[in-house]
Amino acid sequence: MRNKLGLALADRPPSVSVTPEAANKFLCELANFPDYDRSPEGPNAKRGADGVIHVEMPTRVYEAWQRVEKLFPDLLPKRGNPIHERPNRWFWEAPYADPQIEKWNPRSDAPGLVWQDPDDPDYIDLLDIAPKFKQVWRFPTVGSRRVFLMCELAYYLRGPAKFDVATKAHDAEIEARRRAEKEGVTAQQAWSAGYERWSDVVRTEAADPAKAWIISDADAFAQVLVRAIDVAPLMRSCPNPTCPAPHFIAARKSRRYCSDACALPAQREWKRIWWRAHGKEYRGRKHRKSCRT
Repeated sequence: MRNKLGLALADRPPSVSVTPEAANKFLCELANFPDYDRSPEGPNAKRGADGVIHVEMPTRVYEAWQRVEKLFPDLLPKRGNPIHERPNRWFWEAPYADPQIEKWNPRSDAPGLVWQDPDDPDYIDLLDIAPKFKQVWRFPTVGSRRVFLMCELAYYLRGPAKFDVATKAHDAEIEARRRAEKEGVTAQQAWSAGYERWSDVVRTEAADPAKAWIISDADAFAQVLVRAIDVAPLMRSCPNPTCPAPHFIAARKSRRYCSDACALPAQREWKRIWWRAHGKEYRGRKHRKSCRT
């Protein structure tokens, strides 16, 4: 995919090329993703038999993810940043004063879209992607959108290198914990020994830029992020309050509504206002013209 900003994302061309049309559809699908209350006091929170509160994903959100996975299987990321880097805060505060407007939360200001677990590398958490893209649409300027997206792109591209560091630290932690258990220490002491070893490895490895800041190749999801940076000036929110998918990428800068169907009520209202203001004069001119003929 053509890169308007000229960002050199890899030393060789990507193995997969994402078309602008596919990237646009994917971005809009995520930007129009349904929201839900993630707070432990909200309607989606349930207390399990173990006494722990779990926030359940509503059916409509689950079905929306199934739709994304079905439509864009090749564009979803297959890797992520180490999950321990994920801020432990909620995305959206609740209850909302207006259900259509989410309150800003520091977690969405911190970089990171995709998270991968060193304990289980096959587990990739994608739940942060949709809320962040939705937030990008609401930024006040094109510059703020682009800066935010470039930060996310950089953080995503350094993810594999940081995940390798996290994997080494995880393996060292497990080894240190097993060694401590063989020595007959308590479970708490074994955990502390493992955590100390994990911290040492992370510190040592992260201090070496050659290990921690190797930028990966631009996979399909990275190309989507580049496309988002390119089309930031064309990101629009449809003014029609009944629009089911208000966030869209305009074909031209002057476009305000996502479709002719959404623009029609506004056009009718404009015509009513014009007719009330100028209708009498218009009818008079038309009548005088018919009389002359």
